[in-house]
Order: sequence, then structure tokens, then C-alpha cells
Amino acid sequence: MFKHSAALSISIVLIIVSVWAVVITGQKRYFPTGALDPNSPGSDDFANRWYSEQLEAMSEPVLRPVASSRAYRFTWLRTFNHPVAIRIVIAKGRCVLHATELDGAGGYAPGKIYRRKLEAIAPEGCTKVEGLIKESGFWSLPPRGNIKGADGSEWIVEGAASHYHVVSRWTPGSGPIRAIGEQFLDLAGWRYPAREMY
Repeated sequence: MFKHSAALSISIVLIIVSVWAVVITGQKRYFPTGALDPNSPGSDDFANRWYSEQLEAMSEPVLRPVASSRAYRFTWLRTFNHPVAIRIVIAKGRCVLHATELDGAGGYAPGKIYRRKLEAIAPEGCTKVEGLIKESGFWSLPPRGNIKGADGSEWIVEGAASHYHVVSRWTPGSGPIRAIGEQFLDLAGWRYPAREMY
């Protein structure tokens, strides 16, 4: 009786510790280990926790390759402005746009849902985005750029087609990730003042 009771108590303690550890470390990681910064485990883990917290607050799914579909997501985390994620899913000849903006700040607490958009997109709109992604060389770009900073923004583009790839750039003034991000914003029809386009 005592052995059974002790074993049950130990099992309960282990379950509680496991749940507590999940709460402390975050319930969901959106990016495979090493995908964001393969050369720096510490930086990779930090970025994964940061980006994942924002995406989880938006109720966004983890992107993975799925047969007969393609998905792309642009996540825009500005230090002092609302976090934004815009995702398109192409499957069965349809293209659907999912866009979410939170009322917090990309460099601080994510906040709550500020606005959402869910709508079917004309095929030519998605074709244009996919064309830009292909022409930009996105699938072969290194995950991390060389420029980092304290105040600015992360422009993160993910693709899940035959395989998964993610690229992030810090406050890009130009280049492929900037162009892809702007194309996603145009597709969503969301406009921002010039001072917030960093």
C-alpha cells in the first residue's frame, strides 16, 4: 500500500513539474531548433521564444509542409508598434489570406487582437506573391542577416511547400525580405504611416 501511494505521489509531482516547466518555457515553439540562427544556439532560442510568443497571441498555427498545399507567412515585429502576421494558404486551387494585428508592441508584450482579416484572394494576387518569393531567391537565403539592433523591427518570412524555410532580417530598408513583406501588406490592404514602416 505504501509503495503504491509513494509511487502515485511521485507521479503526481513529476506531472506538476512537467506542466510548470512547459508554462515557464512557453507552450509552443513555432520554429524548428536552429532554423532562425543555426550558428548561435542562444540567439536561436531567444528569437524562437520571442517570435513564438507573438504568434501564439495571434492564434497562428505552426507552419509545416502539407501535401497538396503551400503556405507563406510574413510576421512583422516592430519594437514600439503593433505586431502583424499575414499568412496565405494555397490549396485546391484556392488562395486564402489570414491577417492579424495585435494591440501590443512587437518588442514588448504582444497584447490582444486589434483586428483580423480572413478572405479568399484572387489567384493572380497569390501568383504574384509566389513569383516574388521565387524570384527573390528566398528558398536559398540564409536564415539570419548580419545586421542586428536594439530598436527597430524584425521582418520574418516563412514558407512551407515541399519543405520549410524561414528568413528574418532586422529593419531592412531594401532587399528581398523587405519586398516580400511589403507585398504581403499590400495583399492584406493594410496601410501604415511612413514613420511606422521601419
